[in-house]
Amino acid sequence: MTTVVKIGGVLLENPVKAVEEIRRVAGKRAAIVHGGGIQITRMLERMNVQSTFIEGLRVTDEKTLDAVATALLGEVHTALVKELVRQGLPAIGMFGAVHAEKKPGPWGLVGTNLHADASALNAMLDAGHIPVIPTLAVGNDSLLNVNGDETAAAVAIALQCSELLFLTDVEGVKNADGTVIDRSLDPGELLKSSFVSGGMVPKLKAVKAAMDAGIGLVRVGRTTFGPSS
Repeated sequence: MTTVVKIGGVLLENPVKAVEEIRRVAGKRAAIVHGGGIQITRMLERMNVQSTFIEGLRVTDEKTLDAVATALLGEVHTALVKELVRQGLPAIGMFGAVHAEKKPGPWGLVGTNLHADASALNAMLDAGHIPVIPTLAVGNDSLLNVNGDETAAAVAIALQCSELLFLTDVEGVKNADGTVIDRSLDPGELLKSSFVSGGMVPKLKAVKAAMDAGIGLVRVGRTTFGPSS
């Protein structure tokens, strides 16, 4: 029984609280995927590079990719692994476990068709470790910026986990009147809704990909995707 936990957003600004949240939901056998959108945006602002998003994904040229790598690996990844270990959890950073193809279109150095190295991840889990995976993938010709939710789905699918959890600074998936949806059986139907936009689009696409691949239970904040019993 493996749990995959994806953490991002404001939660990563405070590693101590981030790890407390992870401890609250993760079982004994768990893998962690982390983003770092806020930290990446802050790094780009320092470099006077404006962020552009298309369909919730950050357009990434070489300069942006440098900022992504610096923020993700040099700041977020290091701080999260360090705090996990400080709190007594056997965390191991696993950059390089996710591979991707370059996404066609206007996004630049952004990855798609992600797949995670199941044998490497399972070896770490079997040894009693908690793999911590950043959202930076290895491509054919370069590193690629990849969406954190899509990365989490790829890891969940590779491990055929029992549960995929998205820890986020939003309460959950909201309907048209702003009320959190407690349970949904079909993320695909939500994707057709006019009230789903921005970063929720790739998140729900990731939920759908995971469920289509056999992951029976997915949670986004307080919203649960899966059967009622």
